Amino acid sequence: MAKYKCKVCGAEFEITAGEEPICPVCNVTGDKLELVFTDSSAVSLYDSVMKYPRLCAHRGFNSVAPENTMPAFGAAIALGAEEIELDLWSTADGEIVTCHDPVLDRVSNGTGRIYEHSYAELLELDFGIKHNEKFAGLKIPTFEEVLQKLSRTVIINIHVKIWDYKFKDLMYDKIIGLIRKYNCEKHVYFMTANEACIKDIKEIAPDIPCCLGWDGKETGMEHVDRAIACGADKIQFFKPHYDKAAIDKAHANGIICNMFWSDDPEEAREMLDMGIDVVLTNDYFKVYNGVKEKLLKYNK
Repeated sequence: MAKYKCKVCGAEFEITAGEEPICPVCNVTGDKLELVFTDSSAVSLYDSVMKYPRLCAHRGFNSVAPENTMPAFGAAIALGAEEIELDLWSTADGEIVTCHDPVLDRVSNGTGRIYEHSYAELLELDFGIKHNEKFAGLKIPTFEEVLQKLSRTVIINIHVKIWDYKFKDLMYDKIIGLIRKYNCEKHVYFMTANEACIKDIKEIAPDIPCCLGWDGKETGMEHVDRAIACGADKIQFFKPHYDKAAIDKAHANGIICNMFWSDDPEEAREMLDMGIDVVLTNDYFKVYNGVKEKLLKYNK
């Protein structure tokens, strides 16, 4: 059973498994409906409801599968990750794809800048072979493909690289439109170091949380001050540019604190003890096994 609320008329209604959700009052469907409740274990809690602290699988479980690919995302979720992180770039012809680097050389058998290639050209490349030959032939996923498979099953930290790089076309409409198409506004948040983009999102999509990343030079306290000034809901510290005072000030201003990054369970435990809410890690299962007692303790 699932319960929906119509965004148009406000009506709430229930459907059983397999039924298409259609408002019984005004007959709208799709992104005009909000999922309020489901008894399916495949749908996770909203980001605003899910307890802290958490681990976030950075680029998926990328120590076992190629980063920013469906196998990496799926592996993390299968092992219990409540949150994953991915990176978005635009192609030369306006598709949105998931990849970390601005260039293709490290993660594929291609070369050059990802945003200077068309989507069709990227599909000719192998995004698995550089990780392990067992993943040979793996294709780059689009943002829509990720949402088709994973929408509402996990919290997604969306690092929008084209905002960091201040592209001329920031593609707000397309990125936000896909989130609304798959009804996952309450299961995602944007991450960028560009505070101007956060201010824009607060105007055009205030229901989607934003996280401010590090600008490459600021101290932890300067980072927090910038997050406060732009209205960020979260902050993503970049080690070692943080301290307890910065974390405390962020919390005092209602800001959730992420930490990039730790693959060392002992270090991750220290971060949690300092008050970090979300630790990003490349080795999800190892770090989870090393900190799970603390997660359970703080989540009580």
